[in-house]
Amino acid sequence: MFEEHRDSLFRFLYRLTRNAPDAEDLLQETFLAVWRKRDRFEGRGSAGAYLRRTAYRLFLNARERTNRRAALAPTTVGTEACDVPGDGGDEHERREVIGFLAGRIREALDGLPDAAREAFVMFRYEGLTCAQIAAVTGAPVKTVETRVGRATALLAARLRPLQHHMSHL
Repeated sequence: MFEEHRDSLFRFLYRLTRNAPDAEDLLQETFLAVWRKRDRFEGRGSAGAYLRRTAYRLFLNARERTNRRAALAPTTVGTEACDVPGDGGDEHERREVIGFLAGRIREALDGLPDAAREAFVMFRYEGLTCAQIAAVTGAPVKTVETRVGRATALLAARLRPLQHHMSHL
């Protein structure tokens, strides 16, 4: 089971956590939890779906711990200037524009409310259906559909100012 599902489960967790070390830790925790509770898997549904549900629950628990720690830690707010690269025709500038846009997309995605971001990531990046996402998260299908729609609308609004740069690629 590990060999068959490791890579896809890692990608799933990486997209949720946004970093490889946390995704790797959660991946190991997921397989350990499934191994410890192997007698609870009744064979209904796929092993991949069972692993995703377990991984998602562990992700939520880890996020909650992180949020609690962050609430207790002192915060500093920094602002960084952001230069928009030129939209000229040479390959170097093209790569700069793509890098700039990828960063803005990542920031816009990271700025979404957690539930909407997670549903969007599972839907757009993982290719899960709304029904599959509902099974993973325990939310009703209509709620998942609303979250994906909300995330799409928020991203579109946040990325609209970048249309000029995208049209020059």
